[in-house]
Amino acid sequence: MKKYKIFLVIQFLMCVAHLNANSQEKIEEINLRNIKGVAIGNNNESIEQVTQRAINEAKVEALKKAGIEENISSYTDYFQSENNETFEEVFNTNILSDIRGAVKSVEILETKNTFDEFNKLNIEVLINCTVVKYNTKKDFSFDIWVDGIGMFYQNEENLIFKVKSTKNAYANMFIFNENEAYMVFPNDIEKSFLLKENVEYKFPTDKANYILTTKEKAENHRIIMIFTKDEISYTGEVNYKDIIDWIYAIPPDMRIIETFSFSVVNENKI
Repeated sequence: MKKYKIFLVIQFLMCVAHLNANSQEKIEEINLRNIKGVAIGNNNESIEQVTQRAINEAKVEALKKAGIEENISSYTDYFQSENNETFEEVFNTNILSDIRGAVKSVEILETKNTFDEFNKLNIEVLINCTVVKYNTKKDFSFDIWVDGIGMFYQNEENLIFKVKSTKNAYANMFIFNENEAYMVFPNDIEKSFLLKENVEYKFPTDKANYILTTKEKAENHRIIMIFTKDEISYTGEVNYKDIIDWIYAIPPDMRIIETFSFSVVNENKI
């Protein structure tokens, strides 16, 4: 019996090592140094805003140097949304599915402020960073069907929906509103489980309720669902930036993102 148990443990560890090696083959990390970005200020912008645009330009330049020329305009849109925290714009597009890499570990080495002949502020930054480059593309045979999410909910109404995947998958789900973010699934009651291909599943399960609440007259919400072929648990802080960074660490052929917007209405506030 002991030998059998040891054999199972070794098999499990070998499987995990294989999955890690497989992910490493699909993602390449490129360290870049002394990447320059320049931005010209507008009359209604602060120094901080112009500096951030210069950093964004340096990030785009880093992507180009890493050989990621595809969908550069999408990256520019993403960086703008990221810094303005207008994540609504990002999830209303296919940016997260289409782009072929990410920029992380940004170190600002130098910032220069000058004025041109028109008295406009020019800011030049120099950064070190790491570009995560994907060696795979989206798997178009991996798709998700979601049904039952409406456009409006009453305060304290339950959120109920159905999900079906074309391939075996695992789910991580989050909800953002105007004031906070929280993880919907998995949770303390519902543990992660395998969604078998072409089988319909109801969320929440019989164990839980997803109750939508607001203290406002009406509040916009967005549910973000990330489905992955392997079980990849989210363990970070539940906020927009950390979740996006986590998504970027997953090769595009291994994930599907579904997102829906809806409003929660509190009639007692009207």
